[in-house]
Amino acid sequence: MAYIAMARKWRPESFNDLVGQEHIAKTIENAIVGGRLHHAFLFTGTRGVGKTTSARILAKTLNCTGGDPLIPCGKCKSCLDIASGHPMDVIEIDAASNTGVDNIRDLLEQTQYTPMIGKYKVFVIDEVHMLSKGAFNALLKTLEEPPPHVIFIFATTEVNKVPQTILSRVQRFDFKRLTTKQITSRLKYICDQESISTDAEALGMIAEKADGSMRDALTFFDQAYAFTGNDMNADSVRSVLGVPPNDLYFSLLESIEKHDLKGTFAVVDKASETGVEFAPLLEGFAKFVRNRLYVKVGGISAEELNISEGLFSKLNSCAPSLGNGDLLRIARILTDLQGNIRRSTNPRLLVESAFARMAYLDRVVDLKRALAAINDPASQGSKKKLTEPQAQVSMAALTAPAPSDSPFTIDFDGFDAPKSSPATSSANDSFAIPTAPEAPPSIDRGTPEMDPSMIIDFGGAPAFDDDHGFDEGPSFAEAGDDLGDVQAITRYDICNAWQNLIRSSFSQEMGFFATSLNGSTLEHGDFQENPFRLKVVYPAAFKWGFDQMMMRDDYRDRLLNILEDRLQTKVAVTYELLEPKPGEDVSGVPLSPWETDLQHEPGLAEFTQRFMAELIATRSVPKMVDEENSDGEQCAVTPEQE
Repeated sequence: MAYIAMARKWRPESFNDLVGQEHIAKTIENAIVGGRLHHAFLFTGTRGVGKTTSARILAKTLNCTGGDPLIPCGKCKSCLDIASGHPMDVIEIDAASNTGVDNIRDLLEQTQYTPMIGKYKVFVIDEVHMLSKGAFNALLKTLEEPPPHVIFIFATTEVNKVPQTILSRVQRFDFKRLTTKQITSRLKYICDQESISTDAEALGMIAEKADGSMRDALTFFDQAYAFTGNDMNADSVRSVLGVPPNDLYFSLLESIEKHDLKGTFAVVDKASETGVEFAPLLEGFAKFVRNRLYVKVGGISAEELNISEGLFSKLNSCAPSLGNGDLLRIARILTDLQGNIRRSTNPRLLVESAFARMAYLDRVVDLKRALAAINDPASQGSKKKLTEPQAQVSMAALTAPAPSDSPFTIDFDGFDAPKSSPATSSANDSFAIPTAPEAPPSIDRGTPEMDPSMIIDFGGAPAFDDDHGFDEGPSFAEAGDDLGDVQAITRYDICNAWQNLIRSSFSQEMGFFATSLNGSTLEHGDFQENPFRLKVVYPAAFKWGFDQMMMRDDYRDRLLNILEDRLQTKVAVTYELLEPKPGEDVSGVPLSPWETDLQHEPGLAEFTQRFMAELIATRSVPKMVDEENSDGEQCAVTPEQE
């Protein structure tokens, strides 16, 4: 007797044997029992999920003359006729090769004749979306009012190509993709029936490669069975299906953990030498990373992952320094890589560069723990000394010699660092970092407590030019400081970075808001207090900025949000305007054109208040000169026109 493929031999014979489509089986069974059977069905879903098989089971169930109306007996004349492959009452055609209107007309002519053996004449049209427009139109009338003995069953993988006029005349059933667990369970049942010894890892590989299709799973299983015989193991299945070995993935993940770029390139070389394609390599590594993440999170067993206990244990101890965030980042890079490799003309270079990028990146740090360590005063004293490798990586930019024409000088509470020129400093001196002094205790100045020693004035604050126009000057364009871009600042450094925050506000086009902070300094309260108290202090000469902050709730809210975002903690901000010093004349402080217009133009002031307008920039207007033209008339021209 000729050999029968596993996909045909173990095809379901009743709705009870269907795997993963219980919702469809139950619906059809209820319709049969209740006598509410529709005359036309549409089965849609991906390949190999049981659409055509369900159509044959339905035809066999309806025409079976056995005792059970829901389970075909397989022994009556109708069941034997259908099992023969050439039934008289079940007409099955492939729409991919019978697309024309003439094919459908020939089919419809047979609807006139009554069934010869069973109760119904069942017409099964596979891949119905391939029919032409004329063929669909020929079906409409008969499909809407068929003879009582006719049942239509359509199957398609692309239901979006079926016209709405057809969809409105049929009952649609959507077949689900099968899960790995469902496919594995079915394969294990077949192995028990066929006396094949195997393991969960081997069946899991077949189920994952099938990608939700039971027919594909049975085809791969048949292929592995032909290679291994009755003793089917994971290594044999991996060899016959071209699945990369797990050792390759372990080596790759460990190389990524150790930042070993050379090791990642060696993995690509080994995969190429053994004939592994890049697409299955990436797909297998993505599943490997997913399993590692599941094992690390916990709460899942080896059986649920369809892997052996040995592999599960090895996964549990693999790359321990890689956190959940690192694994998620690797998975993201893999996802992008799998989408790009199909369009790449040099896939090997793309894979190598992606693996190298995974190995090159540093570990992901838990933000909550990092902020807690930064804001913990007890941890500040233990961070005085920095090792040389860390200094070379993270502090090189801060320890570089400052340019001689730098517009800013920083005085850390009288701490005077020695100055050295590049010519006299050695290579080791370039990474020498002076130890920051301990934070001074707070000095009681009343309510709230502030420490005047922490008031740092960097100079170079924005000013107004001689024409009362806003002039940012080199202090903003050429400062070159990076503190304004830092995402988090410690409580001890916030006063030092105050002027940098103001300059950062200018760089982010918040000029009028930043101008309101011009000339101010920042004082801090108790470092241990929560919320952390800060005070913005204005000299008497900058009363305008103080008045702006007091009048504008949105300015105060914006400053509060900036400070809390940089400090990563709750902040309480107060404002103070200092009294003029003895003999200080503050009446002569020039007003900008914008301030002058706000004072003398009520309409502009009302417009600014109603629409919350801000001054972004100013531009000088050329002066007009009166001249006489050739006709003796006065005309206004600009100096450029002269």
